[in-house]
Amino acid sequence: MPLYTFIGDIHSAADDLAVLLANPEIAATRLIFLGDYIDGTAARYFGHYTESASLAPLKVLAMISERVRQAGDVALLGNHDAFWLRTAHGDDSATATWVLNGGHRTWRKLGIYSSNSEHVRRALNGVLLKPYTDFLAHLPLMWQQGRLLAMHAGVNCQYPLTQQSPDDLLWIRDNYYDDFTTVGHRWHRNLFNKVMVTGHTPVQTFAGSHLGYLKMQADAQDVPRYLIDAGSRSGRFDGGIGALTLTAEGEFVRTKRVIKSHVYDGQQVVTPAMIMDNEH
Repeated sequence: MPLYTFIGDIHSAADDLAVLLANPEIAATRLIFLGDYIDGTAARYFGHYTESASLAPLKVLAMISERVRQAGDVALLGNHDAFWLRTAHGDDSATATWVLNGGHRTWRKLGIYSSNSEHVRRALNGVLLKPYTDFLAHLPLMWQQGRLLAMHAGVNCQYPLTQQSPDDLLWIRDNYYDDFTTVGHRWHRNLFNKVMVTGHTPVQTFAGSHLGYLKMQADAQDVPRYLIDAGSRSGRFDGGIGALTLTAEGEFVRTKRVIKSHVYDGQQVVTPAMIMDNEH
């Protein structure tokens, strides 16, 4: 039976991605990347001190494009990747939003040292960066195979899958996660009868979440939805790349996350002491 591994937001963490891809259990499956390959925060905050983290967006894009080309894996577009594309197409509003979401840091890693939107556009369409721009331009917003369904952010439950807007697939949050028709917090019911996997929102932003993923169900009979953005390069001490492996029928197999080049079980609570101990 084929296995599929969904890999959440990477955000320029090429070092962690290399470790994840080298893991034999991951390598034996087909990979579905959920977007947000670029941008990221070049720091990791432990509360009492801060350490630097490397950002390598081009290396991440090169690794993923090779997997797509050589192994037949799937890469979806994320909202941060869309900043790159829309800027390359001359959308100044997207460029301004990109700046607010870490664009300047990424531009420097791309060899762009001007904040002039026209200069950035020309660089993204220049000989060095156009292959990456072309790669991003061909990425789909949604992937489905049998009972499995994946996209970067989520879906709008008011519309069928064939009528989802790009903005919702790339950006939706609360209306995908929560059922606001009930008193108190409750996950929105899965209306599509498919096991869904998304990234986009770090699981650490949800109160009480200490794992590398979230399983969302309105009740025990609800078809599960998984959120696997494990906070890579988000600045959080336990930020890493999350990976979820499912069967073709959507049955849970395993989760993993890589934090500072160390592989953890995705169901394991990771503490600051554990991360610091792995340095020795």
